[in-house]
Parts: sequence; C-alpha cells; structure tokens
Amino acid sequence: MAIEIRTAREDDLDRVHYLVAYSFTFDRGEEGRKQMKHLEEFAGPATVLLEDGEIVASLKVYPFTMLVCGAPVPLGGVSAVSCLPEARRKGHVGQLLRHSLEQMHEAGTPLSALYTPHPSLYRKYGWMTAASNIKFTWHPKRVTAYNPDAARGRAVRVTEEDWPLIAGMYERYSAGRTGQLVRDEKWWKEAFFRPIYDPERKVSDVAAWYEEAGEPSGYLSYASSRDPGPEGSTKVLMREFAPLTGSAYQGLLRFVLTHDLADEIMWYGPIGDPLAYALDDAEQVKREFTDDMMLRVVDIEKAVAARPAGPGAPDGAFTIAIADAAAPWNQGTWRIECGGGRLSAKKAAGPGDLSMDAATFAAVYDGYMKASEAVRSGLADGDAVAARLADRLFASEHPPNGSDFF
Repeated sequence: MAIEIRTAREDDLDRVHYLVAYSFTFDRGEEGRKQMKHLEEFAGPATVLLEDGEIVASLKVYPFTMLVCGAPVPLGGVSAVSCLPEARRKGHVGQLLRHSLEQMHEAGTPLSALYTPHPSLYRKYGWMTAASNIKFTWHPKRVTAYNPDAARGRAVRVTEEDWPLIAGMYERYSAGRTGQLVRDEKWWKEAFFRPIYDPERKVSDVAAWYEEAGEPSGYLSYASSRDPGPEGSTKVLMREFAPLTGSAYQGLLRFVLTHDLADEIMWYGPIGDPLAYALDDAEQVKREFTDDMMLRVVDIEKAVAARPAGPGAPDGAFTIAIADAAAPWNQGTWRIECGGGRLSAKKAAGPGDLSMDAATFAAVYDGYMKASEAVRSGLADGDAVAARLADRLFASEHPPNGSDFF
C-alpha cells in the first residue's frame, strides 16, 4: 500500500468535494460543489492522502487569528477532516493530522483548533476540549425580561452592508476574551451574516441595539427555522448575542422574546452567562452543558509568548514536562516564566515541577482547566505550589468560548 500526502491540485478538487460531501452528507454533485465554493476560497487547497494513487482522505486548515486573553494569536483551524469508509482504520487521518501539525509548525502558527463530534480521536493527537457552552432553551411566552425598564433604547435590524458597525461592537465585546476569532470583511459577509455550511446561503437576521443617546451598544444575530411536517415546531436560534451594556442585554432579550410565535428559543452561551436570571422565571429555562472548541498548542515557545499572563499574575517560574508524540518539537521540559505580565517558555533540563500530555496542556494554556485540577484528577502530576502558580499564570478573565464554527 503506497501512501502519499500532498496539497490538492486543481484537477483534484472535484474528487475532494466528493470525499467531503460523502463524509458529511452534502450534495456530491456539481451543484453541491457550487454551493460550497466559498469554503475553497476561505481555506485554500485541501491536503489530501492518496492510497495507491487514489485520494481517500483529506482535511483543510483555515488561516485564522484567535484571541487569547485579548491577544491575537495565529491559529490553524482544522476542518473537513474526511476519509472514505473503506479506507478507515488504517491510520490515514492520523497521518494527515501529524502532517498538518508539521506544516503549521513550519509556518510559525502557534495554535490549532477544531470542532468535532469525535473528541476522543483528536485528543490522541494533542487537541483537547478547551471551551464550553451552556445551551439555554425556553418558550418565549412563558417568560419576560426581568428588568425591561433597564432597556432604554431601541433595536434596529441591520444588513450585511452594516458589517463595520457590528464589527466595531464585536471588537469591544471580545476585548480580553479567549476563543474569539479576528474577522475580516469576507468572514463577516460569508460566515457571520450567512451560516458557513448552509447550502442555501440564507442571510441571518441581525439586530443592533442603540442607547437613548444613539450609541450602538450590542447586537444579536438570530435565525428562525421550522421542523418538517404539519405539526413541526418553530425555533429561533440566537447565533451570536453580544451586549455591551445592561440596557443592550435587556433590550435585545426583550426583542427576541417578541418572536413569540416560536415554540422555542435557543442559545449556546458562555459558561457563567446570567441569561436564565435575566428572565423573570429561571425555572422555565432549560440549561445543558455542552463541549465547544478543541484546542492544540502547536508550538509551545511561540504560543506561551503570544498570550498575556492571567489577571494579576505574579512574577515567577515553574517547569513543566510535556509528552507530545505527534509534535516531537514540543516534547521535553519547559521553563515557564512570568515577568511584568508577560510569559515566556524555554527548554530546560530535568523532570519538571509538573508533567502532563500535550492535550491536557492545551486546556491549561487557555485557562479552561486549572493545572491544580489536572493534578487532582490524575491528568497531570507534580508539585502543588507549581500547579497553583500555573493556575494564575494561565488564567483567563472570561471563560474560553469559541466564537465561530468552522
């Protein structure tokens, strides 16, 4: 069995589309490829694996920038990982993932992220769940906004041509946060106002909130759908809810509640968001914990230096031994040091004050998991004092939350 991994050529693209469409149940034909053409433009050519000269597996890596505690860090967004059923369980996807890590490392990209319903597969190669959501679900006729008097202003529907207005509020909302992508005009128009994987490319509804004085202070992106059949229920999905003030929070919440012909309103919100209590009857709001983005540290030295230390982190240092078979340049002991709110990582000798695998380190790195909790749960070993220092150095003011599905 001869294996080759390379960048897809122009004459491979129909085959790549077929492979991805087969794996994700899209339209495999020419019309289906036209509907997904924008994805080729975002990520560039796919990386493909050939078995005996035939393409049987592929993936794409989007060139993104993600905020970590408000600092922009280059990130490779792994997506459309596909393998034909008859070629599975031969290690092809693992080979593609290792190859993508090598490519990102050579390009100087410190981080990688992905979304998947199969987290155990990617954890083997160093990705780890490093963000989560609360899925809020409620019936709009059973609740009201708890403090509607706080909503002094008005909601105004906007279009994709108003993207600079929404982008400005997004930047304010994202300041200091972890998991938000830096978006350009193309992303706003082709992936925010239109769901990126919607073959019909339907434009989402977006409402901006204006304070009494006329200042824009938040926005809500949402979409309505109806289940098939005569008895199908109607749902409103709040795709992105970014209020900057209490007035905007209550006002946009009141606005979405006016869509009371819907049977259900749903939002995947950040951990700790008070939405249930911003309504008058929290018991009417169903809340479910859901995993979100998986993160991978591709280059420890660059990734640590790119993010600021946690809020109020003291100066200090500890050593950490990382096991990383899929990215051997990360393997070994590192000295993590904080000085004046900045972090650095340098290779060091010795066993390390702490030790963990690359996947666990990814969740520690963005503040999703405390190093002390990793030690307590057996996901890491080491000194309690060093773990508590790592907790403070890698803390995130806001719980990590992936902003864009890709």
